[in-house]
Amino acid sequence: MRTIATALAMVLLAGSALGTATPALAQKKDEKPKPPAPPKLSKPILAVVMAVQKLQQAGDHAGALAKLGEAAAVPRTEVDDALIMAKLKLFSAQNVKDNVKLEEALTEAAEAPSITPDEKLTYSKYIAGLATNRKDYQKAWQWYEFYLAQKTDDVDMIVQAASVNASLKQYAKVYDLLTKAIDIREAKGETGDRSWYEFRAQLAIDNKLDDKVMPSLLSWVKAFPEPKSYNLAIELVKQRSGNLDNNTLLDFGRLMWATGAMVTANSFLEYADAALDRGMPAEADVVLKEGIAKQLVDPTKQGIKELLSMATSKIAESRAGLPGLERDAKTSPRLALVTADTLSSFKQFDKAVTYYKGLVGNAAVDQDTVNLRLAMALNSMGDKAGARAALANVKAGPRSAIARFYEVLIGNAA
Repeated sequence: MRTIATALAMVLLAGSALGTATPALAQKKDEKPKPPAPPKLSKPILAVVMAVQKLQQAGDHAGALAKLGEAAAVPRTEVDDALIMAKLKLFSAQNVKDNVKLEEALTEAAEAPSITPDEKLTYSKYIAGLATNRKDYQKAWQWYEFYLAQKTDDVDMIVQAASVNASLKQYAKVYDLLTKAIDIREAKGETGDRSWYEFRAQLAIDNKLDDKVMPSLLSWVKAFPEPKSYNLAIELVKQRSGNLDNNTLLDFGRLMWATGAMVTANSFLEYADAALDRGMPAEADVVLKEGIAKQLVDPTKQGIKELLSMATSKIAESRAGLPGLERDAKTSPRLALVTADTLSSFKQFDKAVTYYKGLVGNAAVDQDTVNLRLAMALNSMGDKAGARAALANVKAGPRSAIARFYEVLIGNAA
């Protein structure tokens, strides 16, 4: 006849409040499941089990935990000794809500030789969480890693593991884990949490993961194609690019305009100043007036008032000079580029495209500039396929980053 303690041991072997073992084979219909085999316990451990079970039946879980503590040095010589002792501790720790003892019990159970693979997997999840709460990030990662090796698509656990690695300053791992979580969500046609994209991008920048910066920024704006996202992402690229001349700032300004990323006064003023400096007052005038309309630019401020007045006063002169520019464009590739740029600033994109196309492959002018501005003009005309083809030829420097943002913009609009 089995003792009460042996009966309890069999129940504990079958499962616990945190998880139950699943049968290895499904039972045939109407076939009664086989009773579990009696646990193999050594006599010293059986004696402890009986004493602990008596205390637990009386509701004395603190006493049960103390008794289990006293028995910590009793050798576990039979296959089920360690698991039964761990589960007895687990039962009482849950009742008294002692997270330290709970974590101890779960860890001891997970490391016991007779634990089932399914139950060890379940326990590992709780061990990782409890260790994280204690800020024992090394132990937490050990169990997250074990869990994720088997449950590779558990996004919540992947993100929690990323957080633990951030605390361990393992930033490359954080990037990889967040990327995995994002990829799993996107493969289902969903987006990850906004913070995953933002944190991943900032992490790549802060830790000089240079080959990961643009992919993370592009992934972010693709998932959240909103003015704020584009503004932050583009500004991060500009900061990394160092001091930019007005010719390059003009292209960044056009990108921010196209993406709706002009959300600060500085965005409008920087673009307008670059356009005016490059001889495109009509473009500067449009930008400044839009900033004023959005109440982001204050037209009463002296510097802004002067900038607006300068832009407005030069529009007629610039427009009147277009025929001369077009005539002189035949004499110099550089003048042809200025002509194309000026035509674009007046939204005469069809004419501008002709000049840009004529400059493709001409070594006298920067080809990244030509192809980028050709793509911008084609996109403004609605020729998305042509724009994509031109963008593919923008290879280096800040304009390469601008081109990649345009590719996302065109793709999202498709």
